[in-house]
Parts: sequence; C-alpha cells; structure tokens
Amino acid sequence: MRRNNHIAFFGCYLIAVFVVLLLGSTDALAAETTKNWRSTFDLVMRWLNFVIIAFILVKFGKKPIKDFLANRKQEIDHQITKYEQQKEAAEEKIAEATQMLKNSIARFEKIKKRIVEDGEKKKQQIIEGARQESRILLEGTQQKIENQIREAINLIRSELIDSAIALAEKRLPEEITAVDEQKLLDHFMESTAGK
Repeated sequence: MRRNNHIAFFGCYLIAVFVVLLLGSTDALAAETTKNWRSTFDLVMRWLNFVIIAFILVKFGKKPIKDFLANRKQEIDHQITKYEQQKEAAEEKIAEATQMLKNSIARFEKIKKRIVEDGEKKKQQIIEGARQESRILLEGTQQKIENQIREAINLIRSELIDSAIALAEKRLPEEITAVDEQKLLDHFMESTAGK
C-alpha cells in the first residue's frame, strides 16, 4: 500500500514537472529556426536533472531525513518532558517553601505571643514581689518605729520614775513622820504576808 502511494506521488510529480516545462518553454516551441533548439534542449535537460535529483533524494534520503526528524522530535519531546518535570519539581519546592514560610510566620507569631504573655506574667510576678517586699519593709519599719516608741516610752517612764524617786527621796524625809513610817511598814508587811 505504501509503495503504491510512493509511485502515485512520483507520477503526479513527473506530470507536474512536464506541465511546468511545457508552460515555461513557450519561447522554445514558438521558435521556427533550428538554432533555438539548443536552448530548449538545455532547459529540458535541466528539468530532467532536477527530477532525477528530486527522485533520488526522495527515494534514498526520505528514510534518513525522516529518521533524523523523528529522532530530533524524540529528543525535543524528551527535553520538554525533562524541563516540565524540572518545572514541576521547582513549583513543588516553591510551594513547600511558601508553606514553610507561612508555617514559620505562624510559629513566629505564636512564639511572639507566648513571649509577650511570659513577659506579662514575669512583670506581674515582679510587681507582686515588689509589693510583698514593700509590705514587709513597711511592717518591719512600723515594728521598728513601734519598738523605738516603746523604748522611748520606757526610757521616759524610767527617767520619770527615777526623777520621781529622786524627788520623793528629797521630799519624803522632810514630810514623812514616824507615824507615816509605821503605817508604811505595816502595810508592807501585810502585803507580803498575804502572798
């Protein structure tokens, strides 16, 4: 079947060549002198040589050219497939990188939020610790003040008592009589006997 196609193609090709020769050589056919037959012969020979070369190229060069073109097509298809795979791999890597970036941003936001929360907790702990410390210092200071006041009161009392005793020692001998001394002694004895 294929051979018949080649023969039909070649036949059509020859007919087309002869039609072109006949239409193209109107000058040679119109010349009545024998001197112009040489130019017509040269023209026919050129066309015949062209047909022979075209036939040889089609007959013997068709398969190698077809194989070359088929191989080249396969190479180009292979390269296109390879480049498409590389493109898909690059797109996957870009998608992965984009996803990783989104995850990193989300993780960064979580970490930032956690750090802020931890900072707020630490701040509250520090404030609470400072309040407790200030309360303890205030209580300690108040106790010291109260102790100093008590000491001052005791010191003032003891000084007042000492002053009162000293004053009493000065004035009592002048004002106490023997009867008063006897009463005091009785009172002291009664109070010690009751114990």
